[in-house]
Parts: sequence; C-alpha cells; structure tokens
Amino acid sequence: MDTQLSGELGESIDALLEPRQAQLLLTIARASYPLGARELTRRLDGSDKRLSESTVNRLLRQLDQQGLTESLDGRGRVLSKTGRAVATRIVREERWRQQLGALDIRTLSDVQDLLRARRGIEREVVRSVALTATKADIARLRQSIAAYGESIDSERRRLITVDFHKALTEMSDNPILRSAAMVLFDTRFDVFEQILDAMTAGRGRTHEGPHEHDEVVNAIERHDPDAAEAAMVAHLNRLLEDASGEVSEATQRTIERLLREHTTPDIRLGRDW
Repeated sequence: MDTQLSGELGESIDALLEPRQAQLLLTIARASYPLGARELTRRLDGSDKRLSESTVNRLLRQLDQQGLTESLDGRGRVLSKTGRAVATRIVREERWRQQLGALDIRTLSDVQDLLRARRGIEREVVRSVALTATKADIARLRQSIAAYGESIDSERRRLITVDFHKALTEMSDNPILRSAAMVLFDTRFDVFEQILDAMTAGRGRTHEGPHEHDEVVNAIERHDPDAAEAAMVAHLNRLLEDASGEVSEATQRTIERLLREHTTPDIRLGRDW
C-alpha cells in the first residue's frame, strides 16, 4: 500500500480521493469478479457515465499506485485489503452525509446546539491531544494561531477561523472522537462558522480568539489534559455567549448575506435570527 495514503486514512475520504476514483472503487467493490476498464465504463452511473474508457484506465492506474486496486492476471481489477477498507469508509461517509442532510439548521438556537455538541466532543479531543502531542503538533497549532492572527482584520478570517479546531481533531489518537468531530466539522456547517464569526465581530470580541487558542496550546504543550480541557470549554462557552442575545442591524445584514450565498437550498433565514 502507498505509505502516504496509509498514514492519512484518518482523514475524510474527500481529502484522499477525487469523486471519480471513489465511484470506481465502489463499482469494483460491488462486483463478484474482476472488472476491466471497458466493463467499468459500462457500469458507471450518473455523471460518471460520461467517462471514456481511456479516462477510466488512467484513474485505475492511479488507484493501483495508491495500493487500493490490483490487477488479477490481466482479467481486471479487484480491491486490495486497503481498498476494501477505503470502500467501506466511502459508504459510511455517504451515510453520514445523508444523515446530515436531514438536519434542519435554520435559527440561532440551532447554531447554539451545534456549539454545545462541539463542546462535548472538543473537550475530550484536547484531553487526548495533551497526552500525545509532539513538538511537530505544537508547531502546527502555533502556525494555525499565527495565520488566524494575521488574517483577523480581513474577510479571509472567516475562511480559517475553524482551522485550529480541525487541526486538533486530526491529532487525536481516539478514532471515535475523530469520526464524531468529522460530522461536526462537515462542510455543510461552514456557513454557520462564518455566521458565528460575524456575531463575535459584532460584539467586538474577535481578537479574543487567538489568545484563547494560545491558552489551549500552552496547556497541551505542558501535557496537562485538565488545563487543556478547561481552556477549550472556556473558549467554547465564550462562543456560545457570542451566539446568544440580540444582534445589531449590521450583523443581521451580514448573516442574511451569508445565508443567501450559502449553496444548500433548504437553509433559510429563521425567525430567531
């Protein structure tokens, strides 16, 4: 198996494979015998049905190089052991997306609920990271804080405000926590991170974020899980406070714009905004 991929299986499948590769893996996984490029091209559904046989061959070579598929005596491709594990992950993540699609997050109270869920998961994430963090982990976290600080007075801030929390999740050695956090940080919720950032800015508390992140990293660097948990809970409690109460007209307009620009059609401006 490709060593780079083997070290990244804790990441979302979207970060490891392009959609066409994932579709080929699933098609091979469902077959009871090896499949060649011509047969795979015939079996593809939806937008993938437009792929040419030469494109399918190229994608198969990429999957071979990643150690996910194997050629069986020239009769076609089968999945390797790692390929079967990845195919299982693809199915599981698709099931998660379907479940996320059923969530109806429309109001401020829904954003507060999301933060409460994050608080329950992230307090345990930082405890686990505090016990295992390396110097490289600490350096990565410091870099994330620095990037946030450098962008704090620009629109770019809204795109990277959650990167620190995602980095912590990736460092946890607890696979259950990583999986749960993957749901909470799904791209479907990006607009709500941006809304929360707008509310924090509207209350004049944007500059508190880097300092609070620093407190978390300082505790992790000391390998003090209790202090790391306390710092993360205090940070998320402050965000919950920012997400509570009335907002100014300017913040209201920003929230409405973010929702208009959001690509998911079933997200609407709720009365609680």
